Amino acid sequence: MSELGGIEALLTGAAKPGVYRWAVPGATRRGDVADAAREAGRRLFWLAGQSVTDAGEFLDLCAEGFTFPDWFDHDWDALGDCLTDLTWASAATGFLVVYAGWQALSQEDPAAFGTAIEIFESAVDLWRDSDTPMTVLLPGEGDDPVAAGLPLLGA
Repeated sequence: MSELGGIEALLTGAAKPGVYRWAVPGATRRGDVADAAREAGRRLFWLAGQSVTDAGEFLDLCAEGFTFPDWFDHDWDALGDCLTDLTWASAATGFLVVYAGWQALSQEDPAAFGTAIEIFESAVDLWRDSDTPMTVLLPGEGDDPVAAGLPLLGA
């Protein structure tokens, strides 16, 4: 497995599941992350949020990125329900969520970003001690106070 800025430790269980800011190594590609996740039996969800600036757009991004079931109602409660249910998704050893471009939402709608992080943290907490833990990574830098409070992976 190539150097992926600490992801290896998450995928092998050497690091605890959580919601992390991720110091992405310069040469890291989405395909490399996907390959590493697949090899480890993790299901990868990649949220490309570079143009997402409000709650509605974020919920739409999640509906598409996670391929939520038809009953997803595009609201915060439904997001929490889908992420803590996951009967609609399969994974051998866990889930890896990469929320790329999170800075757009944190800058334009800080309240929505804070709610999204709270929901991710609740889902991670629920799955942490299961056979299929979840980890959420926020790649790159940003000056959001909510993100600044998250642990840094790959430092």
